[in-house]
Amino acid sequence: MKLIWLLLLCSNLMLITGCWSRIEVNDRAFVTGMYIDRIDNGSYEVSLGFPLPNRMASGQSPGMPTYGNPYTILTKTAESIPVAIRKIRSDLTREITWGHCRVIVVGKQAAEYGIDSLLEFVAREPNFHTKSYLMVAPGKARDITKLTPVFERLPAEVLREFSNRKVTLDTNVKDFLEASMSGGDMIAGMLTIGQTEMLSEKGKESTWVGTDGAALFKKGKMIGTLDVNGMRAGLWLKGKMKSSLISLKSPSDGKTMSFIILSSKASIKPFIDGEKIGFHIKIEAEDDILSSESDIDLTDPKEIIRIQELLSEQLKRRITRTLYKTQDMGADVFQFGRHLDWNYPKVWSKHKDGWHADYKMCTFIVDTNVQVKRIGVERNSIVRQHEDRAG
Repeated sequence: MKLIWLLLLCSNLMLITGCWSRIEVNDRAFVTGMYIDRIDNGSYEVSLGFPLPNRMASGQSPGMPTYGNPYTILTKTAESIPVAIRKIRSDLTREITWGHCRVIVVGKQAAEYGIDSLLEFVAREPNFHTKSYLMVAPGKARDITKLTPVFERLPAEVLREFSNRKVTLDTNVKDFLEASMSGGDMIAGMLTIGQTEMLSEKGKESTWVGTDGAALFKKGKMIGTLDVNGMRAGLWLKGKMKSSLISLKSPSDGKTMSFIILSSKASIKPFIDGEKIGFHIKIEAEDDILSSESDIDLTDPKEIIRIQELLSEQLKRRITRTLYKTQDMGADVFQFGRHLDWNYPKVWSKHKDGWHADYKMCTFIVDTNVQVKRIGVERNSIVRQHEDRAG
């Protein structure tokens, strides 16, 4: 019996032994953002963002001197993405670690050439998170790294929050990998970049980065863009639109009314009508009235119904316009083919090889239902009341 207990004790001790291949934390360089560009000679320019732990001390006193930004960007050029990363690694005193990378930005030229090489690298790197967001820069992705992070510490954190907060499309690597198995069509958020004077930087002209429309991919290559309304239509179709603002002209006097979106949900159901393929899209949303310059009587239920109908019709037009544009390009960026495969696998098997052409002939039935839940404490416009008194 004692021998048995001794063997059990020894076996447990073997389980808590250290790992000979472990890399210490202070020997790691944590990638926070990856930026991919394609240059004219056909090479890739890869930039990686790293935090600098020695400059991120949380207990630093206000009077202590600062030594520059708490992050750095390293860039190398090579004939392929892995080779460029290998060159970056050779210049580092630490081992590259991908576990903290949550953002990938692809330059416009690289996106138009195609992102298959990027997906190939990410899919084969075991430590890379497939939930990392993928965005497209209007020019070079490397330029995005120059942004001034005002509210965040690192540039990549700014970009990550754009997607987290649903300010733009939260398309990730996993979405692109899944799309590559069914044609490679996908939609991703576009960024915009510019220069402005920033009070936080003592009035110096600095680089800011914001969100714009969306990039459309067909067979893994960027073929066009959508404007901001088109990008927002993508959020509606994905049921991810919330905490956003909608403006509308009042049906009574044409004055502006603003609404805040509380929640939304979407459903997509394919249907077969003879030889035709169609999709029934149903979108529901709940709004609150945020402000009103109109003299409309918000206590009248009939007026609320009119407002709801106008909001629903406006939303329907935007979504329908976006869908028609993707059909003109023959790019199923919202993955309607996948819904067809799930519900009618035999029909999909007949159309999947020629889906890009067949997608152009699909029918869309869009039903939108926007409900105004609360009109606020103030029943009528304060602006209009003051105008009437002044008159």
